[in-house]
Amino acid sequence: MILAVDCGSTSFKAAVVDRRLKVLGAGSARLVYHYAGGGRVELDVDGVSAAFRLAVTSALRAAGVKAAALQTLALTSQAQTFTVLDTHGRARMRFISWQDQRAGAACAALQKTPSLSDLAAHSSFGAPLAALQICQIKHLQRTRPGFIRPADLILKLPAYLVRRLTGEPVLDDNLAAMSGLYSLVLRDWWPAALEACRIRREQLPRVIPVGGVAAFTAAGARKLGLPEGIPVVLAGNDQTAGAYGAQLDRNNAMLLTLGTAHVGYVCLRRMPAPHAALVRGPYPGGRAYRLAVDGCGGNIINWAQTVLAGCDTDERFFAEAAKSERGCQGLVFEPALDSGTGVWRNIGLHHTAADFARSVIEALSRRLAAMVKTLGVNPRRQTVLAAGGGSQSALFVRTVSEALGAPIHVTTAGPFRGAARMAAEAIGP
Repeated sequence: MILAVDCGSTSFKAAVVDRRLKVLGAGSARLVYHYAGGGRVELDVDGVSAAFRLAVTSALRAAGVKAAALQTLALTSQAQTFTVLDTHGRARMRFISWQDQRAGAACAALQKTPSLSDLAAHSSFGAPLAALQICQIKHLQRTRPGFIRPADLILKLPAYLVRRLTGEPVLDDNLAAMSGLYSLVLRDWWPAALEACRIRREQLPRVIPVGGVAAFTAAGARKLGLPEGIPVVLAGNDQTAGAYGAQLDRNNAMLLTLGTAHVGYVCLRRMPAPHAALVRGPYPGGRAYRLAVDGCGGNIINWAQTVLAGCDTDERFFAEAAKSERGCQGLVFEPALDSGTGVWRNIGLHHTAADFARSVIEALSRRLAAMVKTLGVNPRRQTVLAAGGGSQSALFVRTVSEALGAPIHVTTAGPFRGAARMAAEAIGP
């Protein structure tokens, strides 16, 4: 039995998966954030551990399996959230979430740092502002001088959990590359970034290839609901785990995830060049990935459900949208998430709630088509797979297909299956 855990931003989810990659039972635990002025978004360290244990125990209960039956743990996680530990392994602060907005000034200064001028060449991100962990560490150094001590450990959330489980702080290169501290060129922590943050490589976790075994669980694992002596496999970020579940490395497909944000993901044989609008990084088996993200996704549909009559659930929203013909009688919706605005154009007294709902779907479909073009994929020559909540709507999938001018195949593969697949391959028969 394999336990796959997805440490997401909203909740931690866990599933017991058999060696045929069938999910036998799943559970989850919602995270509780602390918000404060200046854009502060944090997580209690004890709360993170409690959420992990609750997700694990609820998954085992749902599957009717005891922890002792588990053969391995596979972990996929959000990328940027981190904390600082002292020499005794005690957290010296809450986790700073990737959603935290306090590091704006540090990010602006980062762009003027000569030694980091080639950040894009080393990082997963093409834009310096996306190197969030560098910005947050520099912000801590500026606002709390001396807070990070020379012997402290700086750990991303998954590396912290691995340390709790195994006694060793370990991170995979897929997630390390998203910090800005790791170099895709050197395949190691980047000296220029460490110097800019005034930290040493000994303060960071050991890095292994994504899909590899980090270590074996030790006595501390029992406090988190797991047995001793099982391997912990690191499965990278959730998009990579989902792509591996969809077997993009074998079928030469592109995966569209129609979730809160919309993501396009492709697997490549070698690392692509940096691109300001795209993300790249390591993929299992020595391959690489490239992805595009559009923040206008299911969140726009969720908003529309709150303002359109009779559309207050997913089922009602898509049912209402299905009443309108393609083109929405000339009604056009244009979302602009960066500015927090959206515009309906050509509104007439003849338009109905169905037209408004359908126009949202068509707008998101046009944006998806543009995103795929930026990703450099020709959907007429490459299989297109769709996953995520939006893929459950036949109307949405059909509308996206029309915008792409190519068929779309819905897949049930997701992060659980991908993480479990990595685990099964890592530990062998």
